Amino acid sequence: QTGRGGVACASPFRRAGGGRGHYQHVRLFRSHPGAMAVTMLVDQRILALQGDPQQVRSINEFTDSLSQELVAAEGTPGRALMRELLAGSLRRALDIGGAEPKRRFLETLAGNIHKFPLQEQQSLARVYPVEISSEYRNLASFVEDDEPVAASSASNAAPSVSSSPGVAASAVAAAAAAMALEGGGLLGELRRQLAGLPQRPGPAAQELLPRLHDAETARVLEAADARTRNGFFGDLRLALFKLPDGSQKELLERFPDLRAEVVRLVESMTQEISRWLDEERGVARRGGSAAPLFPKVKALFQAVLTPAFLTTFKHLGGSEKRGKEGFLLKLALCLRSIADLAPREVGGEVLVGHASQLRRQFFHVEGYGELMADWLQNRIRQCNDEFVTRACAALQANPQPILARLRRTFRPGRWLSLADPQVEDDLFALFLDDAFPRHVLTHDAVAKVLQRISSYGGATCEFQVFGSLARLPPVAGSVNVRTSQPQDAVEAALLQILQRMPPFPALRRLRPGHFLFGRMEVEFLLRGSSLLAKVVSSHHMDGRAAEELSAEDFFLKRGAEEYPNLNAAAIQASLQSLAGAPTTGIEAIGAPDPIGHAVSLLLGGATGPGSVGATAALQPPLSMATLIPGLGLSGMGLMPLRGPAPLRYEPYPGAAGMASGMLPMPGFGHQPMGMPASPAGLVPHGGKFGLDDDEI
Repeated sequence: QTGRGGVACASPFRRAGGGRGHYQHVRLFRSHPGAMAVTMLVDQRILALQGDPQQVRSINEFTDSLSQELVAAEGTPGRALMRELLAGSLRRALDIGGAEPKRRFLETLAGNIHKFPLQEQQSLARVYPVEISSEYRNLASFVEDDEPVAASSASNAAPSVSSSPGVAASAVAAAAAAMALEGGGLLGELRRQLAGLPQRPGPAAQELLPRLHDAETARVLEAADARTRNGFFGDLRLALFKLPDGSQKELLERFPDLRAEVVRLVESMTQEISRWLDEERGVARRGGSAAPLFPKVKALFQAVLTPAFLTTFKHLGGSEKRGKEGFLLKLALCLRSIADLAPREVGGEVLVGHASQLRRQFFHVEGYGELMADWLQNRIRQCNDEFVTRACAALQANPQPILARLRRTFRPGRWLSLADPQVEDDLFALFLDDAFPRHVLTHDAVAKVLQRISSYGGATCEFQVFGSLARLPPVAGSVNVRTSQPQDAVEAALLQILQRMPPFPALRRLRPGHFLFGRMEVEFLLRGSSLLAKVVSSHHMDGRAAEELSAEDFFLKRGAEEYPNLNAAAIQASLQSLAGAPTTGIEAIGAPDPIGHAVSLLLGGATGPGSVGATAALQPPLSMATLIPGLGLSGMGLMPLRGPAPLRYEPYPGAAGMASGMLPMPGFGHQPMGMPASPAGLVPHGGKFGLDDDEI
């Protein structure tokens, strides 16, 4: 029910489709960019809502329904419920509904917060006055990334992180003992005894076991509230490694809540490792050092190596196969990243040692050795095959929403990395779900799906994929290339291929069919309709016979060798131009090539006859705009006109809206291929070209 002023009253909560966790979204207020008068109006409407018993009852039914979902949730609650709990509309509903319904809701949330993984518990605790469960406070002491890794925090928050796994377990036990002191009665006494057990099974554990199996303990647990019961099972889960193996299994079979605690802890650790992988990928995209991330992953490794966690993981059964595989997959991905990063960074030696222990613990099979690499490769292949299958099925069902969303992400002519977070978000939203693991999609699988999408989208959605880059084709006429007239069919075919490639410095024609590409001489030849490439001379050859490759494969393979910064330069050049990155051309030896020189500097190389030399390093501040003044404005080579009043010029095709007072740079105007550019692109006064000033 929507009223004036942007205020909407909550309607009774209803589940859509009859399934638990699927909600009809309820918004109490829409954001209104007004000032104080509008705020006062909203406040008056809130008061009006609070004075209407029917509206208050409707709002309280909504909040009570969320409480019922919290209580009824088995295992880990769904993402839809989590989104509703974090929505601002729910907090406004609690404020309007009155003190008693709000207290009732918060008590229910506090009693069931243990059902959520650690990361989601932290999000809820930041929004509502509730505490994360005691067990997860212990886990958070290992993985908390808010505290500095300096000596001040090492001496307070995480002495266990800087010591051995056995000491870490002692710190967990001490924290559990402190929490146990808060409880009273039979359960409080049992929690104190669990915290005081020795680190290895012994007589004290044997004396305690009968009390844990006692009927009186079961009766007290059944009568206890959710928070007390969860605290007890959290401490029991932490102390499992102190009990004999057979007794551990008996307790897990006797208490389903204990098994739920085991599953939940493993899922929380999986989320923490996944968060670290997200951070590591972000650092890699920015080109920074991964060393600042080492303290957190060190803490994670040590937490996983504690006896408490190893015992927990050991008890995951067949029904928890998905959670077990999810943890192993994230851990293997993390170990693979550390194997690549740690040797290059200062302080990585300790991580290498922890990683070796983890591989032996989780991926070593007696009689076969360590199988992590083979298992991980096979699992990633399975995930990517499933991704391609799902994508093809979704395209066959309804391709239009898919095309529309990807057109918003991939702009015509602009190269985008397949590892870009927005690309991954789109692919998950369109084809996958929350149960599908992240960090496993390969560039080959994504490229295969994009090419399949191209068959549904026509010419305007025909993706151009180059290694880990992709783009939609530029708008016709929006990107030009300064190149000489193709001298033969080979050059014509070569230019067609270069239009689908990221920008390289111009190929320099040595003689018909032979060109300089970076530091190598290449021969291109036509065989039927296929254009082939053969390296004639290169510092990479070392006396070996050159192999013939298709032209596309040649640029894909040799382009990265000659220009290691190709991907970053293509993305940067795309951002510098509204029309997208420039296209590579072909020039004769000695001909000036300002675009090619700019692209070469971005790539870290040189152009011209002297290009067969050392490759210069890419300077981060360098951009197309600084190399060619005005080029960054619109990608059409415009530079400001200084001096008298501006003369009229002929607009570039498709760029009728260019700012006045700009002139095309020499050689960047639109002219037939092979014709020299006009000196400045000017036309006499009185000539009518393009739009009038007022139209511009």
